[in-house]
Amino acid sequence: MTPAILFLDFDGVLHPVGVHASGVPFGKVPLLEAMLREPRCAAVRIVVSSTWREAYSLTRLRSVFAPDIRARVIDITPTLDDYDGPHARCFEIKAWLALHPEVERFVALDDMVSGFPPDWHRNVVFTDGSAGLRETDLDAVRKALGIAAR
Repeated sequence: MTPAILFLDFDGVLHPVGVHASGVPFGKVPLLEAMLREPRCAAVRIVVSSTWREAYSLTRLRSVFAPDIRARVIDITPTLDDYDGPHARCFEIKAWLALHPEVERFVALDDMVSGFPPDWHRNVVFTDGSAGLRETDLDAVRKALGIAAR
């Protein structure tokens, strides 16, 4: 089965924005991991698109996840230092996809609408950054990847 790629943001997805001051960092990880453990999601791999990739190694980013999920965190998107336009997150994802033409199914999970042009919104599931990931967001991820709903 060809892998499906989930481009994953952290802040506003795996925990609400600003959680470090008042909440549980990465408190939404168990919700995402539960989806990833579903048999129909066995082909889903994670590419970290969060700005955390600029400060932490891939090994450190993997450590956010349970041991059985870590191997499915396969890469990070490139940092495009020369890019100075709108929708930077989208262009970073496009740059990664250009290096991986074998990828046929992908979706970004992000809270930053401004990171993507309107014609890309069909490829993105936007979370409410003040709440982080919710089950309804995961339903949208499944749908975007062509994985039947529960």
